Amino acid sequence: MQFTNKHALVTGGGSGIGLAISKALVKAGAKVTITGRDARKLEAAVQANPGISAKVCDVADAAAIKSLHNTLAAEKSEVDILVNNAGVMDFFSVLGDHPLELQIKEIDIDAISPIRMIHHFLPSLLKREATIINVSSGLAYVPYAQAPVYSAAKAFLHAYTQSLREQLKDTSVRVVELLPPVVDTPLAANLASSFPRMPPDVLADALMKALRRGRTEIAPGASGPLKWLSRFLPGVAFRQLNKPM
Repeated sequence: MQFTNKHALVTGGGSGIGLAISKALVKAGAKVTITGRDARKLEAAVQANPGISAKVCDVADAAAIKSLHNTLAAEKSEVDILVNNAGVMDFFSVLGDHPLELQIKEIDIDAISPIRMIHHFLPSLLKREATIINVSSGLAYVPYAQAPVYSAAKAFLHAYTQSLREQLKDTSVRVVELLPPVVDTPLAANLASSFPRMPPDVLADALMKALRRGRTEIAPGASGPLKWLSRFLPGVAFRQLNKPM
């Protein structure tokens, strides 16, 4: 896969995994536009990283996504690489009082928003050699019980991505899924300390290497063993992952 002179759009690109992927894409020769809801965070990322530009966009807002697509088209900045990375992760007990609206919001951002992005950008992506990268999680293979909605949303995204890849296999659009292990970002701050954390730049490097090799399902670090354990020893995998509880 070539990145020179390609335009990548990375949702949730102001920090964490999204910013690390954006920096790796710029290093490989791509032009990158990051999106997010926090204009100050986006501006800080742009100022610190030449080659990255930013557009404020809430991936939970279909009208905002459509406007973003139209703005980029008007600027002659058609997207070649769409990275659906934005996500949230809540840890809670169903026996507690975690608000229903937050659980629904988590599903909306983690599972539905990539569908929104693809719905609005796919027609233009089909006009070129393009790539869709959906960032799910190793928890798509084996759920972490303390993050029930997040785990379920990522499993949903995993199944959707597999179906999308099959439907688009005879088109010019390649569909890739990145399933990170626990990454050292604020998103994982409340996870048990026994979970090893992969630095974001290491994850981004693993993604780039796998893309160059033509891989479409990328499970770096601990996500790789989870994939195989979930197939052959699902009960063992679930018990091992949820031991820290």
